[in-house]
Amino acid sequence: MPKPDSFPKAAWYDEVKRGYDFYDQSGRKDLSPPPMQSVVEYFRTQAPGTLAIRQSQTVPGSNRISFRSSEIVLPQTAGKFTSPAISFVGRLPRSRNPAPDLLVSDMAGGGVFWCQPASPEHFLRLIATLRNPAAASVCDLNGNGKPDLVVADLGSFQPADHDQGRVIWLPDFQDGGQSQVGQPLCENMGRVADVQPADFDGDGDLDLVVAEFGWHKTGRILWLRNDGDARSPQFVPHVLDSRPGAIHVPVVDLNQDGRPDFVAVVSQEFEVIEAFLNRGNGVFEKQHVSTADDPAFGSSGIQLIDLDGDGDQDVLYTNGDTFDSHLIKPYHGIQWLENTGRFPFVPHRLISMPGVHRALTGDLDGDGDLDIAAGSLLPSTSSNEAVASQLDSLIWLEQRQPGEFLRHTIERGNCIHATLELADFDNDGDIDIAAGCFRDSQTASPSAVTIWWSELR
Repeated sequence: MPKPDSFPKAAWYDEVKRGYDFYDQSGRKDLSPPPMQSVVEYFRTQAPGTLAIRQSQTVPGSNRISFRSSEIVLPQTAGKFTSPAISFVGRLPRSRNPAPDLLVSDMAGGGVFWCQPASPEHFLRLIATLRNPAAASVCDLNGNGKPDLVVADLGSFQPADHDQGRVIWLPDFQDGGQSQVGQPLCENMGRVADVQPADFDGDGDLDLVVAEFGWHKTGRILWLRNDGDARSPQFVPHVLDSRPGAIHVPVVDLNQDGRPDFVAVVSQEFEVIEAFLNRGNGVFEKQHVSTADDPAFGSSGIQLIDLDGDGDQDVLYTNGDTFDSHLIKPYHGIQWLENTGRFPFVPHRLISMPGVHRALTGDLDGDGDLDIAAGSLLPSTSSNEAVASQLDSLIWLEQRQPGEFLRHTIERGNCIHATLELADFDNDGDIDIAAGCFRDSQTASPSAVTIWWSELR
């Protein structure tokens, strides 16, 4: 049940009406809802007049590290939007180059690109033009020793229930090659937000796990079993969870039994994180990792990482989605879900950060432990632009003691970062930050990625 203080008084009519509309559209007739106005009054009498947003206490910098920035712009010929909406950035390892390249997807214009951030040109080179790519993973799907990409294609920029989502294969990606069309591996799906490869059934080829976000009536988590041969992978879908709202499905051997498992975050009104333990023979056992205490929590992403260094995989969890209401919310932030060897994991709230969409770990200050970088995304039509202009848009958290972090501001008032990647992009021994730029059509700019170059002292 929603918390009354999750929204201000003025918002509760629309929120309650949305719930009643969901019930009407569900086709169910087995409940007897009370009069809608009485429900509205119930929440309004307990809700605040406004949501109080307090500027977090931050330390401007650190005596160990500083950052300088440079921009990577979208090619003028790419995309149908005046500004990119970068939904994914990731590292692209190269055997001939010690510094990784950068993989970039533009959810609005449809382009999937790569670039060398440290090169003098550092321009984006087109790999493929799809519909609305949300994320991509590097793998060798056909086993020929050459890197491929599998791409999650939403099929629409705006949320909707449709069958235009796809999983696309870009085989044998090569530098300087021609732009690819891509081969669909699974079509006629809802909006696909993530796809991750692993040999789940132990038969020697790569299968796929898919987060089909969908919207209201569409959406699932699927295992695509690879029943093809090396030259022509063929996938058979198996539904593992029928709820809409899946965002990320990172793969890990969570219970250390030698079989790949995966963890899924399911947003929408569910706001849960589930572990899918691979028991072999296509059987996955679902274990509950965490549930938010409010359906308006706003889950925006997870990373699996051993944050406390005790040898098991924890979850770094962000909740900062404001696109349901365009309200800036004080309860958004970063959580560490500690793996203590049993389910559910133990939650620790690390910081508040309105609009936080992505958080990743890395030893940013070179002291041997894991720090955290995080970026925020707020719509340009958010409820209070004056407040948004004062909020942190990019930060890093310095780990001083296990589980204890000191907050540092890198950038403020530019909340356009839906995605991040951490890597030593210039091969100088420290970790840099690549922050994607996600702008709507009201804010024209060609900047696609900002690289924050780290300089350790």
